[in-house]
Amino acid sequence: MSKNKELIVDNLDCFAEEFERIDLRGIKIKKAEFEECTFISCDFSETFFHSCRFIDCRFLNCNLSLMKLTNSIVSGSHFISCKMIGIDWTMCDWKSLLSSTPIEFRECIVNDNNFFALTIDRVVMKKCSAKYVDFRSGSFSGADFSTSDFKGAWFESTKLEYANFTDATNTQINIKTNHLKGAIFSRYEALFLLESMGIVLVD
Repeated sequence: MSKNKELIVDNLDCFAEEFERIDLRGIKIKKAEFEECTFISCDFSETFFHSCRFIDCRFLNCNLSLMKLTNSIVSGSHFISCKMIGIDWTMCDWKSLLSSTPIEFRECIVNDNNFFALTIDRVVMKKCSAKYVDFRSGSFSGADFSTSDFKGAWFESTKLEYANFTDATNTQINIKTNHLKGAIFSRYEALFLLESMGIVLVD
């Protein structure tokens, strides 16, 4: 059922609803709960979600840049073709996750996002622009990072075991200070990792 004209307000409790073209720019929403909801072409830029829950939701073609998720739960949700610049995911409530389904970002702009010291194993970040994202001290084992651009992204003491970086670009990852057992890289990027350590490669 479409909720095109209904505002998203404090304490709203929704299941399997669809929201299209909702504009909440700069608005503060408290204790709203969304389960299996779909958000289409919504503008949540600079929206402040406090103690909210997004469980198994889908965001399609939304503007979520600078969205704040203080003490909020985002579990098993998928973001597709969304603009998501400058989100600090460390503000979320990761201790109360209700689903083991990994969060997914596909064809999104996630530049300048902060995942510092978070454990989000098996996260999907595919065909994304992930420039200047902070992955330091986090755990992303088994992640699918394929075909994403990681220009300027920070990896330091990051757990990336069995992560898939196939056809990813600009993966400037120090193989000495990160955990890369079983990680998959395209041949060119693997050579780039070696060259970044000062190793000289010849044909």
